[in-house]
Amino acid sequence: MDIVIALSQGAGLAVACGLAALLPLGVLATAALLGWLPGSVAIASDTPFLVVAWALGLLESGLRALLPAPLRIAVSSAGGAAACELTTGHVLPWVGLVIGALIGAGAAWTSTRLADRAIAGGGTRWGVTALMGGAAVAVAAASIVPFVGFLLVIGVAWAGIRSRRGDDQRYAGLRVLR
Repeated sequence: MDIVIALSQGAGLAVACGLAALLPLGVLATAALLGWLPGSVAIASDTPFLVVAWALGLLESGLRALLPAPLRIAVSSAGGAAACELTTGHVLPWVGLVIGALIGAGAAWTSTRLADRAIAGGGTRWGVTALMGGAAVAVAAASIVPFVGFLLVIGVAWAGIRSRRGDDQRYAGLRVLR
């Protein structure tokens, strides 16, 4: 049962890394320090890791507005891999790297599309970035609850499919103009 709970928590934290790549690592370190992550590796519960994770997470979250979309996706993929491996590494070594990288990249692709649309719709770049950082902390905190992480992955997959379908329907009439 610890494996399933750890996978759920790791997957949810990887989804949160799609919103802000390193900020969920601070939530992960806090939860590991409190003993809420049954499959986490030992370094995740160290106090120096907690301080560094929060500091780097806040810095990356603030600078995320300046990064181009492909770099945001790549950094989120790396953050998702780290978060999932730190969460599941004790019960499933090395598996979390692959799972977290895929989930983090998919969540980042979806959130980048949503953020870019919000900015194009009139939102300020820094305001959207601040909202994404806050959402990353909220999603990371929710993913600590067992089995919620699986629901978060399903939700991001649904949002990505819906976003893609919206593009196809939006430009359907332009095919007639050829």
